[in-house]
Amino acid sequence: MNAYTISKLAEDAGVSVHVIRDYELRGLICPCQCASNGYRIYDEQVLQRLQFVLAGKAAGVSLNALAELCQAMDNSDPKAVEQSLISIEEMLDQTQQAIRYFRRALNRCNESGNKKNAAGQR
Repeated sequence: MNAYTISKLAEDAGVSVHVIRDYELRGLICPCQCASNGYRIYDEQVLQRLQFVLAGKAAGVSLNALAELCQAMDNSDPKAVEQSLISIEEMLDQTQQAIRYFRRALNRCNESGNKKNAAGQR
């Protein structure tokens, strides 16, 4: 078993120690054990979970949605996992729709600006 201190876990995941502590408080990750000196000890599974959470966050998933999903996974509740995934997919679909709307609006602005520029050059 690879054992990680909080600083080593943070370093390997490319985040700060403060992020690790925040994610612990949110229930996204938790140490696998606590050493006699009070230090938290993490394992490879925690690193994988952290990478999963970071990937979700990078994709635009909120930490609250990720916390719900992680809780369902930790509780081995397939119905709750599926419902969390459906909610996340719906949120991401809405984001994609907003991006498409934004691009159409940008294209209209550019077309309008090009017409004004062409009229001003005459």
